[in-house]
Amino acid sequence: MEHAEPEIELLNGHGPFAERAIQMVSGARTELALLSQDLERRVYGTEAFGDALRRFILQHSRTRVRVLVNNTQAAIANSPRLVELGRSLSSFIEFREVPPPRQQTLREEYLVADGRLLLYRETPQDLEARYYGSSPPVARLQLKDFDALWNESTPAQELRKLSL
Repeated sequence: MEHAEPEIELLNGHGPFAERAIQMVSGARTELALLSQDLERRVYGTEAFGDALRRFILQHSRTRVRVLVNNTQAAIANSPRLVELGRSLSSFIEFREVPPPRQQTLREEYLVADGRLLLYRETPQDLEARYYGSSPPVARLQLKDFDALWNESTPAQELRKLSL
């Protein structure tokens, strides 16, 4: 059996990246895995992204959202809506912090939905991103990397506690 080449859609700019992220969250059924440097405001801090995530969690009974961040203080400042959603739905959304030895070298940013869809960019500053819409093997490989990093990471206490 021949392996099909991954189907890749190139996205240019923050707008298309944010739109695709919302579309992925809206279409997800069971699991989202997000690796972000600082939960960029233009993508994850929007009302549209927060609403899509809330709908995803409330529409499906066994959802799991795992968010790995590199800079927790910037994440709180950039996406307070997402952080508050995580606090209010803490049994569905878990935040962890990238382990210190990896914080300086880890620059990539990606979202994996249901182990079958992948949105990826090399760094948060990159205007070009890749969306793998029909490439479960590529998405699963990225999810495997995410899982390994997740297992090395610690809960991001700053994102869990309520601050006054």
